[in-house]
Amino acid sequence: MRKFYGILFAIFMIFLFLEILIGFPISLEHEPFQLPNSSDEKSKTAENQKEANGSSTTQLETEQKMQGVHLVESRAGDRDWELFAESAENSQGKGAWQLQNVKVLFYNNDKVDFTVTGKRGNIDSGSKNMKIEGNVVTRSSNGYTFQSNSVSYFSTRRLIRSPEAIRMVGPADERGKGLILTGAEMEANVDSNVMTIKENVTASKQLNDGKKFQIQSGSAEFSGKNHSARFIDDVSIDVGSIKMQGPEAQFDYRGEVDILQSVTVKGGVKVSDVDKFATSDTVKFDPEQNKFIFNGRPRVVQNNDEITGEQIVFIDGGKKVKVEKIRAKVEKQ
Repeated sequence: MRKFYGILFAIFMIFLFLEILIGFPISLEHEPFQLPNSSDEKSKTAENQKEANGSSTTQLETEQKMQGVHLVESRAGDRDWELFAESAENSQGKGAWQLQNVKVLFYNNDKVDFTVTGKRGNIDSGSKNMKIEGNVVTRSSNGYTFQSNSVSYFSTRRLIRSPEAIRMVGPADERGKGLILTGAEMEANVDSNVMTIKENVTASKQLNDGKKFQIQSGSAEFSGKNHSARFIDDVSIDVGSIKMQGPEAQFDYRGEVDILQSVTVKGGVKVSDVDKFATSDTVKFDPEQNKFIFNGRPRVVQNNDEITGEQIVFIDGGKKVKVEKIRAKVEKQ
């Protein structure tokens, strides 16, 4: 008899376990899965249609709902991206899944290069293209943060793109806040780890002497591997009373401390100050020493006097001028 009750108890526990397992929603937080493609979903819908025996279309197109979604996509054996969402919904026969509270990690050589978060999104189960909307934040692994209304991911090109106004905050250094920048749109190439901001680019950064460093250009490129940056197309830079203008400007940082070491404007540069005007092929600005170094046919005009040489240096923000192998042309009185 005791053995008989033991068997009954065991059967009861098995049924209780199955009831709990079936009754609770499936959690995918720790077990990633692959989205079915649109053709699979259509075949399932056809099968359901046969079984429905005259049920309405609305009943047939029932929504698939999941909580705690975790997706992983691979490419050539390596992780392409990893997606987390609070929930996902899909009507059978449709290829796009609607996501809520989304976070996507984009990988390059098995390391996370970019992280994108947003309130909602959708992913096409066939192409694996995505769109994320609502307070979208894109972060690079080396500290650049981009804020926008939406971003799209194009799987074939591995391209993250925001076609709307963008605001970027660069990584802070030991002197304070990083570069703050705005532009019309942004692209981030996952393979090359390069971020490009296009059209109406404006940026500013506070220097250690209290001066504000301001930049305007047609576009700008930032590296996700280090903190080097390049501004392109009608570049204009204001440092105190000095304005530099040229086709391109390269920003270089020193070592691991991420301090702005130099800004080099090249391609034919014009520099103006309150009382002088200068031109050269290149100008290198050293923010730590507050000096400007002119190379490549440098020429300075001050008070109607023209000075040329092999190299011209503005010292202390232009208060002093040093000329190597001077050649002066003084206007006769």
